[in-house]
Amino acid sequence: MSSGQYGQDPAGRSGTGQPWSQGLGRSPAATMVSVPQNPGWLARSLFWAALIIGVLPSLVLAPMVTSGEATSVILLFSVGSIICACLRLVLGTAAILLVKNTSWARRLIGAGVFFLGCATLMILTPLTGILLASAGTEVRGPLLTMNVIQGVLNGFFLAAVFCGWNIARNRRWWLLVIAVVLGAILAVLSTTIAQPLAENVATGVMAGALLQAVWLLLIFASLGLFHLLGRVDGATAPAPAQPAY
Repeated sequence: MSSGQYGQDPAGRSGTGQPWSQGLGRSPAATMVSVPQNPGWLARSLFWAALIIGVLPSLVLAPMVTSGEATSVILLFSVGSIICACLRLVLGTAAILLVKNTSWARRLIGAGVFFLGCATLMILTPLTGILLASAGTEVRGPLLTMNVIQGVLNGFFLAAVFCGWNIARNRRWWLLVIAVVLGAILAVLSTTIAQPLAENVATGVMAGALLQAVWLLLIFASLGLFHLLGRVDGATAPAPAQPAY
């Protein structure tokens, strides 16, 4: 047995019984290994919680208006809506920043898109209602205008939610296009079809609560669709390699 194969190194020094040739080609620097495409359950759970908390006022507090004292319940609903909207913004942004196996550039861009969508919906929705109420025109005109504006805001919000998450998940550009189109479609369906159907089943605030419940289910169904599309070959960019020491 030659000394260059086992027991001794090429210089003739005795070894530890290990083949010295196994160490050839390895540098002291860390090697790069690929990582699985998994956002982590903490990020995923926070993101889901943010979406659920955002609609809680319409699901829980709004129906109380019909059974409680008008002034106190409306005040509770207004305060609760602001708090839940802020929590949705903070938790959703934090969830995207905590997504694993992606670059910080994608995390920051995705979180910024989500933040912009939530902030736009949170600020412009009440502001639009105040401006239309102060206009003092006939009833049907402001309601129609409000529905159109709300539909546009909802579409922008949904597109921001879908795009922000997909950007952080390393999804390709064509999935982002689908996210924008799907957000617009859901907003149009909510304004033109879902709302009249909900009003036929229930009246007043109960129709709004039913609409929000259906809307939340559609959002989660859309996230499930993006999860399936992300498994298609070429739909997801490779995750950045991580150092292995």
